[in-house]
Amino acid sequence: MMIIVIEGFDQAGKKTQSKLLSDFLKTQNKKSTIFSFPDYTTPVGKEIKNFLGGKRKFAPQVIHCLLAANRWEKSQDIKNALAKNHVVIMNRYYQSNLVYGTVNGLDLKWLENLDRGLPKENMVILLDVKVSDSFSRKIKKRDRFEKDKTFALKIANTYRKLAKKYHWHIVNASQQKDQVHKQVRDIVSKHIR
Repeated sequence: MMIIVIEGFDQAGKKTQSKLLSDFLKTQNKKSTIFSFPDYTTPVGKEIKNFLGGKRKFAPQVIHCLLAANRWEKSQDIKNALAKNHVVIMNRYYQSNLVYGTVNGLDLKWLENLDRGLPKENMVILLDVKVSDSFSRKIKKRDRFEKDKTFALKIANTYRKLAKKYHWHIVNASQQKDQVHKQVRDIVSKHIR
């Protein structure tokens, strides 16, 4: 069937837009399944959560391997959803590993190889949120990747750079959520039969 990836920095509205997209697909008589990464419910996901919460220390290579392993843990579930003819909506997928990994000084080719063999996406929609909007939408409970404004700006810029390189769709996520949803819907509508 089809995999649609919703990407973006913290508080870009990925969870909201994934849900709205799923609801829209229902109106088109399409079943969908949403996956969110990292998935903290799995054994590897628990390690990632500890790292992001500051309870564990890992070298950048290790955390990015764990993030990839977290997707591999769910790969059979993804394949099962596709086999049932569901549209699979990813609230983040391996694209965020490319972005965060590059900013953490890792080689892009090396990062790409971590996920080689996972089900491939049909499209990526980047919810491009201004860093100032991300910070004003969420004041507390930021993880270690989300606290640092300089890091956040690098992430936002790297998302835009890789979006050009890989031909991802870009939606301005600093708009109202219904405006964002309309643009997401328009992009997806062109690709579903």
